[in-house]
Amino acid sequence: MDRPRGYTGAIVAWALSGRLARMTWRQRVAVILFAFPVLMLLAAALFGLESAVYVLRSERVIGTVVERYEWPGETIFDRGTVNYEPVFTYEIDGAPRRASVGSAHASFDIEVGETAAIRAIPASRGNVRLDTWQGLWFMPVILGLISLVGWAVAGLLWLATDRIFFRKDTT
Repeated sequence: MDRPRGYTGAIVAWALSGRLARMTWRQRVAVILFAFPVLMLLAAALFGLESAVYVLRSERVIGTVVERYEWPGETIFDRGTVNYEPVFTYEIDGAPRRASVGSAHASFDIEVGETAAIRAIPASRGNVRLDTWQGLWFMPVILGLISLVGWAVAGLLWLATDRIFFRKDTT
């Protein structure tokens, strides 16, 4: 009698029952090595698509900074720097609005009272984005670069693994 399985059990059962059982060790190693760069490339594409859709749906307006939050950098990438999150007031469709960029970055250093180009979706009261490459395209670019490095590392590991474990001695 079969016991009911949860979601994870069903995935494991599917993987072990068919395709995974028929895969050679060489194919399994290739999947393991190249899964990360493929997933990063997919994430970069999805973030890029989301940014492109945001640009198409949003309008470019000028916002005035009315408040600014500051946080010290805590990751390995921004340790020792200060990250800024400006809060803007702006007008869209004749209605005054107030919104934050929703994230902090060292390049978002805009003093209170200064103006900047932002992008806002007219029907939304959510966060706005700075109309700069950091505000719109930073995540897809970084994920794409991580994918590129992942492809290079996976390719080198594949060459080494292929030579050590899978090549037959032809001499």
